[in-house]
Amino acid sequence: MKLLLIVLVLFSTPSLANEPPLRIVSAGASVTEILFALERGNLVIATDNTSLYPEKAAALPKLGYFRQLSSEGVLAQMPSHLFGAAATGPKSMIEQLKAAHVTVNIFTQNRDMDGLYAMISAIADKVNASDQGKALNRRIKKRIATLKEQANHQGIEGVKALYIVANTDRGLTVAGNHTLPDALFTELALENIAHSLDNFKVMNNEQIMLANPDIIFVASHLLAGATAKQDLCGHGAIKQTYAGKHCLVEALDSATSLGLSPRIPDTLQRILSLAVQVTKD
Repeated sequence: MKLLLIVLVLFSTPSLANEPPLRIVSAGASVTEILFALERGNLVIATDNTSLYPEKAAALPKLGYFRQLSSEGVLAQMPSHLFGAAATGPKSMIEQLKAAHVTVNIFTQNRDMDGLYAMISAIADKVNASDQGKALNRRIKKRIATLKEQANHQGIEGVKALYIVANTDRGLTVAGNHTLPDALFTELALENIAHSLDNFKVMNNEQIMLANPDIIFVASHLLAGATAKQDLCGHGAIKQTYAGKHCLVEALDSATSLGLSPRIPDTLQRILSLAVQVTKD
C-alpha cells in the first residue's frame, strides 16, 4: 500500500525535471552577480562586458556593453531568456529577441537598499529560487544593520562626503540625490554635499570648495595609475578641501557603489572605515 501511494504521488506531482533548463544571457553586472548569489549561475550561458564577478561569470562569453547589445550576438547563444539591468538595449534588439521567442526580463529598481532587495526577489522568482532570495536578503540586511550600529557607535554622523564619477574639462561629475552613493551615505548618516543636485551632475569648483567635503570617494576607474590619487587630491577645487589637504580619497568598485550588488555591505564597510578615520584625526 505504501509503495502504491508513493507511485501515485510521483505521477500526480508536476516535475520540473522534465522541463528544459533555462539558457540565460545576463546583461548588467548586478543582474549577473545576483543570479550567481542565488546559486543559479549554472543557467547563465553568456553575459555582457560589465559582468566580471564572480570569476565564473567573468569566464563566460562576452557579448558587448549591456546598453549596446546586438540581437545577432545574443541569438547566436541560443538563449531561452535575456535577463537585463535597467537600460539594457537598444530597444530594437529587445524587440528582435521577443520576435524570436526569447523571454526578456528587464529589472528596473530604485538605486537604494529597497531597490536591491526588490531586485533580488524579482530575479529569484524568475529562476525558482524564492527561498534563496529570501535568505540572501536576510543576510544582507543583517550585515547592514551591524554596520549602521558600528557607524552610530563611532560617531560619524554628519561627516561630509562626496562621490565622483567623472573628471572632465567641464568639471567633476558627482552623485547627487536618487543615486546609489547618496543612498549609501544615508545608510551611515553621512552628509552627501551634492545631495541638492539631481542624479549625476557636474559640480563646479566653487561649490565643492564651499561645501568642503571631509572624505571623497570615486569610481574605481578614476584612480587607475600610480599617481592618479595624488593627482586628484591636487585638483584645483579638491586641494582646497579637508579631504584634499589630507588626501582622504578612496576608490570604490563601480559594480558595488553604482550597481545593485549583493556585495554592497562590503562597500559600506569601506565608506565607514574612511569616515571613522576623519573622526580620529
